[in-house]
Amino acid sequence: MARTSRKQQTSLSQSRSEQSKLYNVAIYARLSVEDNGKDSDSIESQIEYLEDFIEADSTMRKVAVYIDNGFTGTNFMRPEFRRMIDAARMGDINCVVVKDLSRLGRNYVETGEFLEKVCPFLNLRFIAVNDNYDSAAMSSNDQLAASLSNIINDFYAKDISRKVYSALKTKMENGEYIGAWEKYGYLKDPDNKNKLIVNPETAPVVQQIFLWRSEGMSYMGINKKLNELGVLSPGQYKAERGIVTNNNQKKRKILWNKHIVTDILKDITYVGHMAQRKTTQCLFAGIQYSRVDENEWIIVHNTHEPIISQELFDKVQEINNKTAATSRANSGKYDYLPKAKNIYGAKLVCADCGARMKLLRSISTKKDKAYFTFNCPTYAEHGKTGCSSKSKRKADMDEAVFHAIRAQMDVFMETASIIKSLLAQKQAVNKGASRKQRKASLTTKIKNLRSSISSLYIDMKDGLLTGEEYLVQKEKYQAQMTELEHNLDRLTRDENETEDQLIGAKKWAAIVEEYSGATELSEGMLNACVELIKVHTDGSLEIKFNYAQEFVELLETTERLKKEVA
Repeated sequence: MARTSRKQQTSLSQSRSEQSKLYNVAIYARLSVEDNGKDSDSIESQIEYLEDFIEADSTMRKVAVYIDNGFTGTNFMRPEFRRMIDAARMGDINCVVVKDLSRLGRNYVETGEFLEKVCPFLNLRFIAVNDNYDSAAMSSNDQLAASLSNIINDFYAKDISRKVYSALKTKMENGEYIGAWEKYGYLKDPDNKNKLIVNPETAPVVQQIFLWRSEGMSYMGINKKLNELGVLSPGQYKAERGIVTNNNQKKRKILWNKHIVTDILKDITYVGHMAQRKTTQCLFAGIQYSRVDENEWIIVHNTHEPIISQELFDKVQEINNKTAATSRANSGKYDYLPKAKNIYGAKLVCADCGARMKLLRSISTKKDKAYFTFNCPTYAEHGKTGCSSKSKRKADMDEAVFHAIRAQMDVFMETASIIKSLLAQKQAVNKGASRKQRKASLTTKIKNLRSSISSLYIDMKDGLLTGEEYLVQKEKYQAQMTELEHNLDRLTRDENETEDQLIGAKKWAAIVEEYSGATELSEGMLNACVELIKVHTDGSLEIKFNYAQEFVELLETTERLKKEVA
């Protein structure tokens, strides 16, 4: 494995020596789709390399690893990267280490913005080991080198993008299939991966879906029927064949749902035509990922064998259009009644299936009131086959979460007050001698002992001491010095830990101060305090707070201080 060069170690170690505080370090590793399979830069090798780097530095401790596997470096819309930044905002980490700048990103503007603005704003130290980049010890030359590296990475990504975009567009215009996975009902021709052939296992399922719809069966009715018959959904069918996707890595079985059924029932692929470029993303042209209007799709007719007839397809489209028209007519029917905003979003999930809880509005029989309830969408669509029933009134949810946050704030304030009192007692126990004075005293004693050891050697050379006397006295001085150094190290570590706790206390004190007067739950209060809420079948809530680890550390500090002043 590659190791950090002597020059890099020297430069980085110099910056480390200037840092007295302990860094809570996050490792960030990224691998794009095109990088997969290159063992020299695999996720595992990146992490192992960076762990070695962190272990060699006593001012660093690894607290988290964030991995974006299969995500492009051309933008920062990556799940684990965003989660890492949230952790930095909350103060859980204050240093990020990557193998090189290209792992951070290949977009010059966004990468520069992150290094020059985001990191300083978050007081976040950033280290790119192979590029010898450390934001804690930056010179103008380092900044120039980093800028040039970012420009090169950006140019490389855009050049690849231009070539890939041109090649894929040509294939689409020629009627060649470019999807990563074949369409349900088809397989990729083993002799030509850009051509679809009928899958004898799944094509009959597609035919049955169209027949049921032509007979007037609803989307949900088709969905339910397929699950009752035990027909594997497209996602589960891939999983059974060993094809791993983001969707089928969940532990639970992937069932048919309305979205899958509606997509199949409007796809012209099944009548033998190819419709592609439904979404687009073009780095070199500056186009972000977006959906494309239907009239701009690339459509090529008669590219492969159809599964259903054009007549059946047209009949189904008529039914689909009538259903959509009825839905539009009913839309807005109860607009005169209040609506509610779901402030929880991805923070509120079903404890069993992990799906986001859905906020539903129900109307009273007199049509004069609206009620709001959170329900498990998996159970709502699949019943007991998919999950267990979970339902909680929004008003009860808001009240329960609000009181849980307030209770946590009370615990925090009480703990912070206890720590303040214990620190005052500790200072009194130390008879007024400040930590700074004790550190200075220990440092002076260590310095004097080193000087005494040097004098011993001179005395021996001058014949004032025998060799044996020299060794005995030297051993005595070294034992004293070892004990003093241990005491100094413990004092410094104790100081750093206590200061870290107090920094955290100040941060959460600001949150408490901001929301202490709140009388109800708000989106800001929720986002500041809560990471995740799980809803259980009995209606109970499992709340994970953003600052849970900091609470643990505060309690540990309290116990340690109690022992010290006992």
